[in-house]
Amino acid sequence: MNIQMGERSLKVVKMQNSQKLKYFGWSSISIESEGKSLFFDPFFRPYCGAQWSTIDDYLNADVVCITHGHEEHFLDTPEVVRRTGATVVSSKKVCRFLQNRSKIPESQLAPVKFDETFEVSGFKITTFPWKHRDINLFWAMPKALFTGNTTQLSWAWSSATKAPFSAPYTGFHVELPDGTGILNYNEGFNSKMTDREIQELGQRFKVDVLLAGMQLDFTRDLARGVAALAPKTVILYPPHEKFHEMMGATSEPWTSFAEAARTALPQAKIVIAEPGDAMDIGRDNS
Repeated sequence: MNIQMGERSLKVVKMQNSQKLKYFGWSSISIESEGKSLFFDPFFRPYCGAQWSTIDDYLNADVVCITHGHEEHFLDTPEVVRRTGATVVSSKKVCRFLQNRSKIPESQLAPVKFDETFEVSGFKITTFPWKHRDINLFWAMPKALFTGNTTQLSWAWSSATKAPFSAPYTGFHVELPDGTGILNYNEGFNSKMTDREIQELGQRFKVDVLLAGMQLDFTRDLARGVAALAPKTVILYPPHEKFHEMMGATSEPWTSFAEAARTALPQAKIVIAEPGDAMDIGRDNS
């Protein structure tokens, strides 16, 4: 697998199998294997001045995995699962919200507990907990009102009323039919997870491909995770790039995250993904 590391480096990587991964922007990622498609956190609406995909990009979904209930991870899930009949694998709170508020049939919902394995459409999916950086929704709303930050106010109100905001933060390990292990750690690379907690994940799971959110100044925490999980390939993606821009928050350069990952695990292949990037994956070339 020949990937050059660098800011905005990956477009399409050609390899010799039919298993593919694609990054759509935000935290939305698809895995295709043996004619079936699994999506993490599908999200396609215009948001914070950006739109990188449309509903048409998600119409082949067989499985949808939701990592947590914040709006930019959740709001487009109901339309995707209605249009496709996909099975939703997520926490009980997410599934209950979809059933009660969005009227998604129970037959399409697979509520799972942490450390539980569920097999569907050829994907062997195991969940694990991770910790989100601190967000206090009830503090964010009055602060937004006081400062006149309409972006923050809209996000806080929408998150509180249209999404299962308090749903647990759920990571996913997906084993493909050929044995390839893909671990989506999502936004969990921050100071909240202890070294021991991450190392236990590395001992438990075979990680060929690590999907790793990069944001703010959590380069050291990303490095801790990469070292503990020891993947063959690290795919870095910015889950909140445009949201942070709208909020006036800044992140370390993406190349700094890539360099931190490469320093932590020199033998790994490091990829910085941008919306629309796609690649072939598999046991022989991850």
